[in-house]
Amino acid sequence: MSGPGKEAINGDDVLHKGYEMNGMFVGMMVAEAARRAATQAESAVRKSQSRTTEVRREMAILGERLDKLILINAAMWSLLQERTGLSEEDLTQRAQEIDMRDGVPDGKITRTLKKCANCGRTISRRHNKCLFCGSDRLSETLLEDV
Repeated sequence: MSGPGKEAINGDDVLHKGYEMNGMFVGMMVAEAARRAATQAESAVRKSQSRTTEVRREMAILGERLDKLILINAAMWSLLQERTGLSEEDLTQRAQEIDMRDGVPDGKITRTLKKCANCGRTISRRHNKCLFCGSDRLSETLLEDV
């Protein structure tokens, strides 16, 4: 089989070249997987940055709303003091009484479950209608819907 222009085929060379080709293929597959993983990671980073920006914007809006509520509460309390003669002690005592309505002196009002006025079943405060009978749930006070 050897002659001019023809070289003898060596089985070891073919096997070695086969391993090289297989190794190159595996390397290409690994590189492609790495590129896909990098693209996915970059996408996740962009989404995270976008969500962070959105959360910061929402926090700024909530901060502004809180500042306005604090101002309005201060104005209301000032008017009440002037027109009724209530004192800081009166306000503090009432705040403590309201805080203890849930049995826990934690400086906040704990929302509790309500019963439907129509069917008597327990419903969450976050629902505007009874999930069982469809009746509208009426709030006890205006502040319960805040």
